[in-house]
Amino acid sequence: MNKTFLTLSLILGFQAHAQKDSTCSDFAAYTCSSIGAADGTSVGNAKSSKAEFTDKLKSDTFPTVQKAFVKKIASLPIDEKARTTLLAKFTNMKFSTECEQLGASLDESLWPNSFYTHSDNTFYLCKATPGMSEFIVSKMIASELSEMINPCGINSIIQRPKEKVQSLEQSEKDYPVKGIISCLRSEKSAGAKRNNSTPFKESGFCTGDQITRAFSDWMTSEVVTDYISQKYSDLSSSQWRQGIANAYRDECSFGRPDDGFTEEPEFQLRIDGIVTANPSLRKKLGCYDKSKYLYCDAHSPDAMAKAIGAPKAASPGSATPSTPATNIEGIK
Repeated sequence: MNKTFLTLSLILGFQAHAQKDSTCSDFAAYTCSSIGAADGTSVGNAKSSKAEFTDKLKSDTFPTVQKAFVKKIASLPIDEKARTTLLAKFTNMKFSTECEQLGASLDESLWPNSFYTHSDNTFYLCKATPGMSEFIVSKMIASELSEMINPCGINSIIQRPKEKVQSLEQSEKDYPVKGIISCLRSEKSAGAKRNNSTPFKESGFCTGDQITRAFSDWMTSEVVTDYISQKYSDLSSSQWRQGIANAYRDECSFGRPDDGFTEEPEFQLRIDGIVTANPSLRKKLGCYDKSKYLYCDAHSPDAMAKAIGAPKAASPGSATPSTPATNIEGIK
């Protein structure tokens, strides 16, 4: 049999199987129905001492996720001044697991997975445990970092014009990652808008709908996919599926009323419309069919705008986003 024909037949066979695979079309349901299991990754091992585990986090896990996050920012076509500010903030960030400072006011069982303090530019990881899946730990870290640059969080790093005197369209254009906000709000992607949200002029650019969580989910998916791909190049698709499910399972929203006012998109939209719409991640999951949700490719703002039927991200007369950075000090 002709080798080319055989190869093509195998590819088509895999694609046909993927199209019948309900996991690929509804990964949220798979996540919430799955049980925790090994996924081929771990931070240290379950028998590591606290000191050994902390050293592993400080010397390996956090700096590697941090590097993946910084590289992602550097790769995006954003304004050079904004990018320089963001890269300086994240490249110089410190790391700690000493979350005891929360103990006086908050019971340890209620500690967050992580938090950040602007005063000393320090990231605190609180709930990682020895032997925990790298998918879970990298998602904890990437999610917290992503919240720092979502449409609300970024105001603590980059001063933006007061939103009340701007139109919604102008506020979206002023956000450093061009076009991503409009795309995530589009019904073709996650549709990150509350069903009963108040008008923009009353609610503000980042607090009136679900865009903050939607952006954080988008950025987290990008970073975790890059991080795991680099560190574990030989994982199977079943291990990737288990790993992503492990990372998001505790966020399953069983029985939560969909009242149209929640700050987070419905869990199904978060996972299927944002996280697993990522083409690179879909390949790792063994999902060779295209997601029914539009993938918001922030690396190509004009193509993204065209896909949702919006004007070009960089309008005439506005500052043109710079090309991605290729040489970032301290990042290889």
